[in-house]
Amino acid sequence: MANIFKSSAFLQQCFSVHPLSLSVKMFTLPDKIGIACVSCKSRHRLTFSTITRIIGDSKHIISKEDHNLESCVTEHQNALHVTEVSINQDIVQFRCRFCKAGFQATVLVYETYQP
Repeated sequence: MANIFKSSAFLQQCFSVHPLSLSVKMFTLPDKIGIACVSCKSRHRLTFSTITRIIGDSKHIISKEDHNLESCVTEHQNALHVTEVSINQDIVQFRCRFCKAGFQATVLVYETYQP
């Protein structure tokens, strides 16, 4: 059975040690994001309150009906990577290299599954 940790520290450590290994693998409405690390094989599941789309210097809150992130995850999943983790502000940012879209999630619950 896998170990499950409910702490933001595991995602922060994973991002600090190997930031290029984290990618978004799952997005489920209304409030779940799955992030996988290819280096340490950890899986991080985040429960979020809001998703904000970042366009240039401006930010736009994405409504529940807006499926931009969901289509990005399904159509070009390998291009969607984590770019920032701020556990002090409970924010995780990611960007799609294919469509150049940036997203910011305000996280409520962190869960890490380690093999």
